[in-house]
Amino acid sequence: MSQATLRLPGRLGGRIQISPALLSISLAPMTLIVIFVAMMFWVSFQKGIFGTAAATYTLDNYRELLSDPFLLRVIKNTVVFALASTAVALAIGLPIAWLVERTTLPAKTLVYTIMTLGLLIPGIYTAMGWTLIAHPRIGILNRWLVDLFGLTEGPINIATPVGMGFVQGLSLASLAFILNAQMFRAMNPSLEEAAKVHGMGFGGILRRITLPLALPGILAAVIYIVTIGIATFDIPAILGLGNRVYLLSTFIYLKVNPQGSGLPEYGITGAVGAFMIVIAGMLTLWYGQVLRQGHRFEVVTGKGYRPSPIDLRGWRFVAWGFIALYAFLSKLLPLLLIAYAALTPYFAPPSAVMFRRLSLVHFAGMDWELVIRGLKNTALLVAVVPLLVVLFAFCISWLVVRSRRNIRYILEFGAFLPHALPEVILAIGALLLALFVLGDHVPLYGSVWLIAIVYVIARLAFATRAINGSLLQIHRELEEAAFVAGLSNARTAARILFPLLRPALLSVWIWTALLVYRELTVAVFLGVHDNVTLPAVIWSYWYGGGINKASAVTLLMTLVLAPLILLFWWFGRRSQVSVQ
Repeated sequence: MSQATLRLPGRLGGRIQISPALLSISLAPMTLIVIFVAMMFWVSFQKGIFGTAAATYTLDNYRELLSDPFLLRVIKNTVVFALASTAVALAIGLPIAWLVERTTLPAKTLVYTIMTLGLLIPGIYTAMGWTLIAHPRIGILNRWLVDLFGLTEGPINIATPVGMGFVQGLSLASLAFILNAQMFRAMNPSLEEAAKVHGMGFGGILRRITLPLALPGILAAVIYIVTIGIATFDIPAILGLGNRVYLLSTFIYLKVNPQGSGLPEYGITGAVGAFMIVIAGMLTLWYGQVLRQGHRFEVVTGKGYRPSPIDLRGWRFVAWGFIALYAFLSKLLPLLLIAYAALTPYFAPPSAVMFRRLSLVHFAGMDWELVIRGLKNTALLVAVVPLLVVLFAFCISWLVVRSRRNIRYILEFGAFLPHALPEVILAIGALLLALFVLGDHVPLYGSVWLIAIVYVIARLAFATRAINGSLLQIHRELEEAAFVAGLSNARTAARILFPLLRPALLSVWIWTALLVYRELTVAVFLGVHDNVTLPAVIWSYWYGGGINKASAVTLLMTLVLAPLILLFWWFGRRSQVSVQ
């Protein structure tokens, strides 16, 4: 009697047969990233009319940049801003992460909610609010100090690199918290307990045990936040452009959108963009070196351990006061002042007289055709971009996790690349491609689809990481059983993987929708009359001096954003309960 043998198809027993269509979908975003970066370098070496025979290839753009003393000041401002924002973000996010994970702080779920909401509140809100608080001329705090002490001018100036870094740090503190909370949670406390048994005090344990062990995680967070600080646009634009304090991102903006009758200087823009790409690449390499040295700090082993949280006793009130002060300064106070500015006929310090004049005059006087156009474009982006991000991310993650071909390394690297490239670079690359290569052949310039393409690419890094983790938890036997039953790849994905991955896919969808709704940088660099988005409408009012109308549109945007944030919070809570 012969023994029955089950012969698995090639996609099960050996290498998975990769569909050309699936591979093409997965490689499309990487191809665009490479094209965007290549466009930046290509334009940086040209003078004249780009993309034509009249263009000449030269190093003049780089020579002009290196000999420009103004650029040196811009670089200095950018460095000070990035360091200040990193210091403030870590000074707030790191202690809160330690309090939540290593102490007996009460109501930790509420802290997580506050910090998660902090990630969702746009930086433009915080910047507008702090302009109304501490601007040297119109800031309420400065006006009160001038009246109280008889000063000739406001003593506080938020429109400096350090001041802008402070506001950016408030906005990034939530990110520093998220990046470090997991590290403190996984840290084995045996070394701290051993030091305590030998008589070391709390300060000594923190300085000689806890912080050195946490160094890789802290350094990774520093590199990541510095990278954001170098290229961020919204807060430097709101606070700095009107006061002629320029950073690299706002410098590029002025070169692309010159004031007066000047022409855009795309060659200079390309040279600055190439410089930023090199800086971002060096920081990414440094980040990789830090991760490779991580084994020196491994303290979580196969041995079981039970963390013993530090009893805060009376210090819990101080801890909660610190957290409440952060929430008030970073989110609540700016939003209250934006609402106040939206309802007052002109901006002045709050008083009984001003409260009697509250009205909806700015809502009635705003350009509703512009606002509705911005709302329609934003709604279109929110509807389309998350779906495309989920589609591309699922295809890439499936190939990375399931395939054993070398192509998965290219896909993994390409999916991480948008994480290292600032959105300013992606936006400028897309702009140059649409203007000088595609032209009238593929009329993407000025369309909302050009913005959508950049949004999709920029969100892929987070989406693939989230789906990779969830896909790794699903045993491949389930897919193999489906293949044996005769299901195709598409039907296996639809009937097996999608239902099991639904929490991760929905989380990526909601998170991406929120980020798309609040995004300003790409919308401003690629926006024109027809493809304006709601954040770009706020920016146009603010940049044109219409502070009250900008606040009114911001208030409307907040009212629309609130249900999305509540949906994300509710879904996150439900997922946690399901896991438990």
